[in-house]
Amino acid sequence: MNLFTVIAPIYNMLFPKMQERHGKQLVSKLSPLEGSKVLDLGGGTGKIASQMMASGADVWLLDSSPQMVRQAQSVLPADRVVLGDALSIPFMENAFDIITVVDVFHHIRKQKDVLKECHRVLKPYGLICFLEFNPDCFSIRVLAGIERLLGEPSLFLTPGDLALMLEDAGFQEIEADPVSCEYLILAKKPEVLEV
Repeated sequence: MNLFTVIAPIYNMLFPKMQERHGKQLVSKLSPLEGSKVLDLGGGTGKIASQMMASGADVWLLDSSPQMVRQAQSVLPADRVVLGDALSIPFMENAFDIITVVDVFHHIRKQKDVLKECHRVLKPYGLICFLEFNPDCFSIRVLAGIERLLGEPSLFLTPGDLALMLEDAGFQEIEADPVSCEYLILAKKPEVLEV
């Protein structure tokens, strides 16, 4: 059974301060958000997406857990919450100005394939923004071990490793901002993919 299927009903009670902090970090880093079409990939219960929506963004949330999607529909418009897989994002090419991936990328087994899908649905000059935990930090290595025991893949990447993966997927202007045991990394889709 999927970990998020089990914890969905209590997720917001377990991590309220972290969700609030992550939402504020994203809104601050991505401002101004007004008028931007944003995909919150693996957006879970919608708490972070709702903070971006409150800043004027047109936010869509995609998550693979039906239980998380139900939670998100209580804080976001139901038509903006989509049950789906990041390996096959159910949107047209060039659909979004921004994609956010908050505390979820390490749960994805086929990370390179997901980056290709993100590249496909981002508009030219669109941004992808990750907020992740750094495995160079001891407490994150402990977290990774716990998640593996619970059946999660826990493929945590360092900022450097994620930057290289983004570059391989065709993203440019990659910048990393480490914050303690977390890091925020931004990358841009170029106008035309270089061959």
